[in-house]
Amino acid sequence: MMPTTHFQNRAGLFALGRNLTFRIHQAGPGSPLLCGLERLEIPLLTQLDDFVWQSVQTHMPPFYTVRAKRAGWAQEIDSYGSPRNVPRRRDVVVAEPNSRFRAAGKLADHYGRIRRISDAFGPNTPAAGQLALAPHLALLMDLYFEHSVSLCDGHDDEVDDGSRRIGAQVYNDFVADFRAAMFAKKLLRRELHNWGWSSQENVANLHIYLDDLFAKHESLTILHLRLSHTREQADALPAPIEDQLRDLQALRMARTTFFDRMRRKPALFTDQPRYIWSILPSLDGRYDLHLTLLFDTAALQKVLDDRKVEAAQADVCLKDHADQVGACWVQVATGGRGSYLRGDSDAWLYGSHWVHGEVCDDDTERREKLKETLSYLAMRRALLRLKNEPPGEYFGMSRRKPRRSGASGYGGAQVG
Repeated sequence: MMPTTHFQNRAGLFALGRNLTFRIHQAGPGSPLLCGLERLEIPLLTQLDDFVWQSVQTHMPPFYTVRAKRAGWAQEIDSYGSPRNVPRRRDVVVAEPNSRFRAAGKLADHYGRIRRISDAFGPNTPAAGQLALAPHLALLMDLYFEHSVSLCDGHDDEVDDGSRRIGAQVYNDFVADFRAAMFAKKLLRRELHNWGWSSQENVANLHIYLDDLFAKHESLTILHLRLSHTREQADALPAPIEDQLRDLQALRMARTTFFDRMRRKPALFTDQPRYIWSILPSLDGRYDLHLTLLFDTAALQKVLDDRKVEAAQADVCLKDHADQVGACWVQVATGGRGSYLRGDSDAWLYGSHWVHGEVCDDDTERREKLKETLSYLAMRRALLRLKNEPPGEYFGMSRRKPRRSGASGYGGAQVG
């Protein structure tokens, strides 16, 4: 059986790319400022992942080449001794995609994407040096930068490596060399298993968890939040490892405090709040908690009605429920030092395809979309990680049963 990373959610990698390469400064209360660090092409990794598995499914080359006549110009001396340009057809080698074979045709389509490796993950992109890639992608990168394919331009253009071959011919050789390297390493089965088993377990558990929730509730109301435990502005350069460890530990402590308050405050979170969380890093060494709350819609509506009555009796203006939850994080979990962003009002956080608000148990389309988008949080370590990420849990779900006294952790997640 061929190993795979099972990472099909390219939109999820777009969101991961935004999270890795952008940081948030607090320009004032409620005024987040988006600031870019680097220009990494994180979503390109899904296409490179596909390149890997297409390359081992066929022995056929991506391109075949033929000789053709191409119009051009040549310089000659006329009868007066002056140079002039005259039209002249010359023999050239041109390439055509090998579309008769499905995998070979797909590999031909990947030609332009392979060429983007230099700009996306080369030495001129310092942030790429902070990434640890999945074993099959790391092998691909290593071979790419050692091979003449890194010099290719158009597939019909001659490559400047002294071989007088065109790009398609060099690319054919590269695919063959990479295929041989993969088979020599037995398709990296053991390495890929050790790298990605926790992510795959997390996705399986997530789907069971969501199915169980919808089996018990007619509808759920979904709220996505990105929670930071500090408003301090990070430097553009990565923080020292010691500072990153302290930052992660502080976020985990704030998370524990917040989850405990959720269970103790049904007037805001209902009697049985359910949630899915993921800790994601950024390239400047900061960590943020990405939290998805799943409320029983009827129970949440009762909470909202009760709070409206209380606010009317006290003659105070009531904040939106999502902002109340965010304020609870800031005040209770971080002692006023943190900040939050809402996925429903800050669309750049995740993208328009994410599911917000009420989802009914019979709405198959929105339920499947919810699974797909939340799977990105579970799978985000499947293709890349930061090199210095400390051990521990980065993904989890609320327990399906009431927490026993003395129990630790937040069930349903594998470490990593």
